[in-house]
Amino acid sequence: MTHVQTAVLGDPLAYTLSPVLHRAGCAALGITCEASAVRTPPERLGETLRELAARGLVGCNLTHPLKEHALDQVEKASLSAERARSVNKIVFREDGWWGETTDGPGFLDLLKEKHFDPARQRVVLLGAGGAARSLAVALYWAGCRDVTVSARRPKDAKFAWGEGLDERFLGWRSAEERDALGEATVVVNCTPLGADELPVAIDRIAPGAFVVDLTYGPELTPWVRAARAAGRESADGLGLLVHQARRALTLWLGQEVPIEPMAAAVGWPR
Repeated sequence: MTHVQTAVLGDPLAYTLSPVLHRAGCAALGITCEASAVRTPPERLGETLRELAARGLVGCNLTHPLKEHALDQVEKASLSAERARSVNKIVFREDGWWGETTDGPGFLDLLKEKHFDPARQRVVLLGAGGAARSLAVALYWAGCRDVTVSARRPKDAKFAWGEGLDERFLGWRSAEERDALGEATVVVNCTPLGADELPVAIDRIAPGAFVVDLTYGPELTPWVRAARAAGRESADGLGLLVHQARRALTLWLGQEVPIEPMAAAVGWPR
């Protein structure tokens, strides 16, 4: 394999570094990569995937709002993708398309990079969407039994998530959320908040907690900047993007991909 094609799909897909990561990871293995960003609304997902597969792509990334829709487009999916109801990677195979979620495993990689043992953490997830579910599944399977989810409608979120994990659901901005934040060792923003409205005030989070914002852009998010200004260790979504992209390329190429050239290509860590 000396040349591959990949893509990232989403809507509106205003800013993405996935193609840069794909090209850098392939280049490290001596493989040329044609990587593209394809704006894809949910109603066109099936058509777009068929077009990409017909062009010979090895696979594609999926981002908001396609991850849950993609589960219906693949013939097979990993247990973690089914449990999270989220597919952010598709592998185009002759025997059927394979769906996987690398968000959760990529998050575990990020924790380990920062020297946090996933099994020993007290984690608070702000938000209860697909990203939060993917992280919760990975944390549970890594041995973490202290995951709290803050949701605007906690009863609805608990019903939507179903049984099988040990997470607890609390009301957004509730007294219970405040108590959980004060005891957390890892706090993750899994919502789109972070520009005009911070997910939660930094001073409500326990000193020493690792603050993670899954959002990323050309600059650090205001929440991450606020955390660093307060002397907290924090990271934006670029770190997760690097780790999950490395895992995606490993799936597509069938061989391990070094992370260093991928991280350097997008300026991680920052």
